[in-house]
Amino acid sequence: MFPALTSLSDHDIEVVVDAVTEWCSQHHCDIQSGRGQLALTTAVDALQSSPNPESLLQHLSEKLDEK
Repeated sequence: MFPALTSLSDHDIEVVVDAVTEWCSQHHCDIQSGRGQLALTTAVDALQSSPNPESLLQHLSEKLDEK
């Protein structure tokens, strides 16, 4: 369903899905939409490059709100 998640641990998957679900809710889009998939990929990339789950939602907003 979400290939980007396959490389993550169960905990990291939960962190990513929670952040993306919240971001999608704030931006009135479905997680399975193009925008939701972009958010998911962005969150996975961010978590892998800088594992700081506390700032993941903020990172999504900074990267995607301008698009």
